[in-house]
Amino acid sequence: TALVLAVMPTWEYSPPKIDRSYPTPQTASPDGTQLNGEQGDVLVGVSVSASGKPRRLRIDRSSGFNDLDNAAAEAVAQWRFIPAIENGDTTSAWTSVKIHFELPHPEPAAAAPVSQH
Repeated sequence: TALVLAVMPTWEYSPPKIDRSYPTPQTASPDGTQLNGEQGDVLVGVSVSASGKPRRLRIDRSSGFNDLDNAAAEAVAQWRFIPAIENGDTTSAWTSVKIHFELPHPEPAAAAPVSQH
């Protein structure tokens, strides 16, 4: 009897990634959100086309503030991505991008000079 080895084709996959050769502007907090104390993380799901452009967006995890969620989605919609690669060919696929909004830290008060008598 002969031993037959079946060679399984290898399946290669690389998910979409942000293309850092294009600008990815920092997402600014919308007007009024800082005054209202709004901050947090938004997880934006992005359907990336085979050409690297965002096709659809969804909020996978909300910051709890609509203004921040919308600002994050609007920013990511302008970005370019390296498309997913499946078995050597570009393909459309979903990925997620986390956007962080943080309130500015107040400047520490200057310490008063210590008088020496």
